[in-house]
Amino acid sequence: MLCLFIIIRYFDDFAKKLIENGLEQLVIFGAGYDTRAYRIEELKEKVKVFEVDHPGTQIFKMEKIKEIFGSIPEHVVFVPVDFEKETFSEKLFSKGYNRSLKTLFIMEGLIMYITPKSVAETLSFIAENSGKGSAMIFDYFPESVVVGTNKLKIAQDIRNFAIQQGEPLQFGIKDGELEEFLSTFGFSNIQNVTSEDYKKAYFHGKNENRNVCELLYFAHATIE
Repeated sequence: MLCLFIIIRYFDDFAKKLIENGLEQLVIFGAGYDTRAYRIEELKEKVKVFEVDHPGTQIFKMEKIKEIFGSIPEHVVFVPVDFEKETFSEKLFSKGYNRSLKTLFIMEGLIMYITPKSVAETLSFIAENSGKGSAMIFDYFPESVVVGTNKLKIAQDIRNFAIQQGEPLQFGIKDGELEEFLSTFGFSNIQNVTSEDYKKAYFHGKNENRNVCELLYFAHATIE
């Protein structure tokens, strides 16, 4: 649960920095019950938000949003897609996505659960269909966790829990190869954020030595 709060805080802070620098669109892949579009005030004022997710999940979420707000906020667009069976690009464009605008793509708790092919297609789309200064951010596990070769107990627990939930891990990145991997798609300013990095950013004083998931990494990069 603590790692979940860290992800939300880090991704929120990253988004807010980009909003300050002229962000025009936000695309949330695998949006689930993400609430950024409704609680970050700056998004409501300046940014069009596309929530891309499975139709079944979106139907339930839309009902809840209507219960809370009375209607879907004007700056939010729902894009129903099954990542494993459909191509999201045509649906995104049909909903008004503009490839020339400065855009942030958020993939929180997503890429580790989709196939390498789907990951590659998503990264290629981002690199080829977003305006100058656009960026993306995602969280991921090392490949060793995904394939089961990491001998740490927490690694085995993460992998086994995913299998038990019926959503086995499918994609990871080898240690030390993030920059090489993302650069092949055309990304630059690639940053790998480790548990030590986000502990330094958010845990101080009496919280300085709190345990976090050492195997969960964040990555962000830009399109020049």
